[in-house]
Amino acid sequence: MKDLRLGWLLAVAAVALVMEMTILANVAWAGARPDLLVPVVAFVALFAADSSLALGTAWAAGLLRDFGTAGPLGQYALIYLVIAWAIHNSRPYLFREHPLTQAALGAAGAVVAALASAACTAAFAGGVPLGLVFVRTASSAFATALLAPVVVTLLSRTRLVR
Repeated sequence: MKDLRLGWLLAVAAVALVMEMTILANVAWAGARPDLLVPVVAFVALFAADSSLALGTAWAAGLLRDFGTAGPLGQYALIYLVIAWAIHNSRPYLFREHPLTQAALGAAGAVVAALASAACTAAFAGGVPLGLVFVRTASSAFATALLAPVVVTLLSRTRLVR
């Protein structure tokens, strides 16, 4: 297991969120963008030695996203917490270093985040067209799956590890 640094992980999450909201804001495929925080959450959940670090980082990354969106505070914090919990508890069954595993976890995390966010939006702001939800969820999952192995590889080679 790797000994990860919480401060660096939160800084990476903040940079990923800023990149997503600025550089990738105009890059959309079928109306959806990749979710760069999902690969960060997946990386921490896969490689953190302690579950409290994985869950705390996921919650904090979600809270960062909540501050950057118009949705209710805590929405993404809870979503990312559930994603990290599921990944962290599935670690004994996963080959963490394989890019296909990382891509699959990125896609699955993006699907969970998009569908949970759409459900929350529908509950608080009214209906969301179901066809639009599925198309954007699928395209976001595909884009996130493509970027997840790259993000996880870059994070595993940086100074996030003591």
